[in-house]
Amino acid sequence: MRGSRYLTVVAAAAAVAGLLVASGWLAPARQRAAATSCRVLQVESRDGRSSGIVRLTLPSGSRHLLHHSPFALNAIAYSAAQDVTYGVADGRFHDGWHAVRIDSGGELTDLGAVGRETHHGVWSWVTGATAGAMSGNSWYVKRATSLYTVDVDPRSSGYLTATGPVLLHPWWLAAGVDDFAYNPEDGLLYGVSSTGEGAVVTVNPVSGNVAKVPGEQFPEATYGAVVFGPDHKLYATANWIDGRSVTYRLDDDGAVEVSTGPPLAMSDGAGCLAEPPPPPPPPPPPPSSSAPPPTSPPPSSPTSLSPTPSTTPSLSPPPSSASPTLPPSSSTPSSLPPTMPNPVIPSPQPPDVMIRQIPMPQPPAPPRAEPVKAIQKPPEKRAAKARNNVKKQRRWGITAVLLIVGGGAVAARARRAR
Repeated sequence: MRGSRYLTVVAAAAAVAGLLVASGWLAPARQRAAATSCRVLQVESRDGRSSGIVRLTLPSGSRHLLHHSPFALNAIAYSAAQDVTYGVADGRFHDGWHAVRIDSGGELTDLGAVGRETHHGVWSWVTGATAGAMSGNSWYVKRATSLYTVDVDPRSSGYLTATGPVLLHPWWLAAGVDDFAYNPEDGLLYGVSSTGEGAVVTVNPVSGNVAKVPGEQFPEATYGAVVFGPDHKLYATANWIDGRSVTYRLDDDGAVEVSTGPPLAMSDGAGCLAEPPPPPPPPPPPPSSSAPPPTSPPPSSPTSLSPTPSTTPSLSPPPSSASPTLPPSSSTPSSLPPTMPNPVIPSPQPPDVMIRQIPMPQPPAPPRAEPVKAIQKPPEKRAAKARNNVKKQRRWGITAVLLIVGGGAVAARARRAR
């Protein structure tokens, strides 16, 4: 029983392990399939005073409105470590634009003004920002031709304080960049410059140098949202082209249209967002406590109906009743009669009842022999002969005792006569 329970538990564990391996939870990270799609958070304003928070799925381009904000949002950047998006909000605040936090569902939290470590004024240092990107806990924010770095580590004493600025140059190329995305492979920010006729540019956050990427260009427009997709290609949303907004993907042979929407006054993008965790695998079926049914033996052949030797009654008398007590001084033969081999008994035909159990008809059984009378005669003669031997042994024993006693008396009388 313990063995069967152990095997049942091992089988259940193997089944769970199989489901988990099949779902990819137990596979090494390098073996997991690369993401084929990702979600991007995009803020879109048509009037410059409020924004819709839209989830854009790449590369399909499907759009889903999550929430509507009464503030005009811009310069958003996604923090993978915190799974939230930071941005700036123009809400006609008395101290300038505020920093805000947006969760994956589009809910917005006002974090207040962004200060400086060395300048503690009442005016926010992210007022008028148009571009944002995230590297770890460093939130890069571009305002005009200046680049600031805002600390967004909640455990840091400098949380939501800005450092900089780093002046961007050439200024005319930097002035047309309204959004950029951080590339961890080279540490540069990638954007699209409207003053550069839609050219893809890189921004060095340390030196402030802005440079065109040779051969990389989108259709000429103002691009408010720029992100890297799951295929590591650059996606950019033009606010206005032919009376609509258009999201493009930059392929090797040029820009490809992915999605369209209403015309926009301003926009910004952040991503790719972390995918929601997959649903847990279904629980394994409970192990069965019942043992498997025993395997039924194969049907017996008709020849197995002959009686077995164990059903033959024993004809030898029990040793305790046939062994008389003899004097210890005389050596006597074994008190037990010799064991006779079982006589060969002809196999009788099986009874009629057993014959009727066989599906095939059988010929009628021949008349039964009387083997009992035939096999009882030799043992009776043998037992009578054994009893005669016992009587003779008793007579000889008594005679020997009398001879010994008489001889002793004669010897004693002879000694006295001397």
